[in-house]
Amino acid sequence: MKKTMGFREWLREKLKEKNISQFELARLSGVSQSAISRWLRGLRDPDRDSILKVARALGASEKEIALLLGLVEGTLFAVEESEISVPLLSGEIPCGTPVNGFEEYIVGTVPLNESLLSLRIGQAHRAGLRLFAVRARGDSMIGKGIVHGDFVIFSPDIEVQSGDIGVVDIEDEGLCIKQVFFQGSTVVLQSANPAYPPLVFVDRPVRIVGKVLLSLSFH
Repeated sequence: MKKTMGFREWLREKLKEKNISQFELARLSGVSQSAISRWLRGLRDPDRDSILKVARALGASEKEIALLLGLVEGTLFAVEESEISVPLLSGEIPCGTPVNGFEEYIVGTVPLNESLLSLRIGQAHRAGLRLFAVRARGDSMIGKGIVHGDFVIFSPDIEVQSGDIGVVDIEDEGLCIKQVFFQGSTVVLQSANPAYPPLVFVDRPVRIVGKVLLSLSFH
């Protein structure tokens, strides 16, 4: 069974990822800001030309564009309705808990549409991938579109590269979400809010738990 959805969620997630406003997207794509606003509010569906303009302005891959246009599977905007349940972790996981021990701290599940995940990582990489969710706390990552209360989906099976957003295990603080930079033997954890200075780790233990794939808002 399929349903018409997907583009709005994809666009909202891309705007978060690229930290681009509707106004800036309109400037880059040549599509009016009012049209983009209507799409995001679910008041109107974009036409094929508009999808191409917006997707290319956002740096979408050819596969993403093909999926959005329905050239790979289904009709326009049609995505599989199937959802997976991602384990939601407690915010009180003791520092140093191995990933294999996370099951003890599962407090619920978060529904995730499989098509959103496939657009992010590709269907070929989905098999066997472990996924977890944590609740974002505070406003330190608001510049990346992650706000307090969001469900942040991450995988411990995808390596975090310098510049990626990761879930990090800090001694005496537990899990947090930060942009990670590697500078030789130094690890820098950068917030996406100028009110919070970067955290620099040289001798103090820090463990990169997994790569953040996307965030979901149910506010």
